[in-house]
Amino acid sequence: MVEAVLIPTFAQMPEIKQGQSISFEEYLNRVGKKNLSYLAEKLNVSIADAEVIARKIFPDPELEFEAGNETFSLGVSYSLEMGNKRGARIKLARTQAELEKLFLQQGFQDLRAEAADLFLEAILQRELLEVQKSSYEYMYQLSQSDYVSGEITENDVRQSKLETVTLLNTVYSQEAAYHSALVLLNKHMGMSADTLHIPLGNWEELSRDFALSDLVKAGLDNRIDLLVAQKSTEVTTREYKLTRAERRPDIGVSVSYERNWNGFLPPSRSATAGVSVPLTFSNINKGAVKAAKFRIAQSEIMERDMELQIQTEITQAWFNYEAEKKKIAQYKAGVLEDSQKVLDGMVYKYKRGETSILDVLVAQRTYNEVQQEYLETMKGYAASLVALERACGIWDICF
Repeated sequence: MVEAVLIPTFAQMPEIKQGQSISFEEYLNRVGKKNLSYLAEKLNVSIADAEVIARKIFPDPELEFEAGNETFSLGVSYSLEMGNKRGARIKLARTQAELEKLFLQQGFQDLRAEAADLFLEAILQRELLEVQKSSYEYMYQLSQSDYVSGEITENDVRQSKLETVTLLNTVYSQEAAYHSALVLLNKHMGMSADTLHIPLGNWEELSRDFALSDLVKAGLDNRIDLLVAQKSTEVTTREYKLTRAERRPDIGVSVSYERNWNGFLPPSRSATAGVSVPLTFSNINKGAVKAAKFRIAQSEIMERDMELQIQTEITQAWFNYEAEKKKIAQYKAGVLEDSQKVLDGMVYKYKRGETSILDVLVAQRTYNEVQQEYLETMKGYAASLVALERACGIWDICF
């Protein structure tokens, strides 16, 4: 019964739906142009620019009209802003617009690193699928050879076929994981899942050598979030100046004309002009000014904390990258070849009747585990490189 299920299942094993191939550079380019979340964030910059224009307005004049039984009056009043309030508002809005642009750049760096990690994950799932398919086909061929070998017991034949069915199910699960990874690539490119894109590239080409001191210096020069912290300090300074300017009293100026409702001759009319100055007793309370000063001090402390945070993140990312590099070197030193030789030797003995199928299965699973661990370590190495360059605010990853 196992044999009857095995052969048609193998014949009907679904092929991966081949879509359009895409390189790493093209993928990042599409993410930068079509990612919907990033496009929405771009509008924050446009909104901030519009706010700058809105802050340039002047106070509106007021038209006043009063009428009685015998007289009416028509007047115009205008409030003169003192303390350069308008200039302070414009400078604050411009600084906030610059801050939004920095936020957008920071968001793009984060999006780029996240997209790169997803691209690496798709490659990992593709390579894992190839390992699973290769293992299945290897075991399938081994199960077919059982029929012509007189040294192999009937129980070994049955066991090999059961193992082949198990491996086939693993292939199906891995296909689903691979396709899911491709769907995420489409989502980050702002595309539907109608046509999946196949990632191109060989991450074996990724290799960098860094000096920690150079990375820390680059991070302090290039990290956008440090620039954001510095710009935030500038924003709080502008807010403080605006708070002080708003404490200056505005002067009201008015002009009015009054006359009676009778004919023009002889007219009874008069013109008046006035100035109003508010008595700002509330300015005795300086709580708003003190709060603005405290926010400046807080921003300066947060800026220094960000510098320390950047140094910490870079150092941690560098240690992780160096560890992943050493792990890759261990695998390339002969572990992969040794696992293949052990499997081939065990299969040779099995076909000669010198060992049981269980020993072959143990060797097969060990080989699969070594292959999977190597691929996952390779992905971890590439991801650690992405994280390191992200922590430094640099980017030269291409494969």
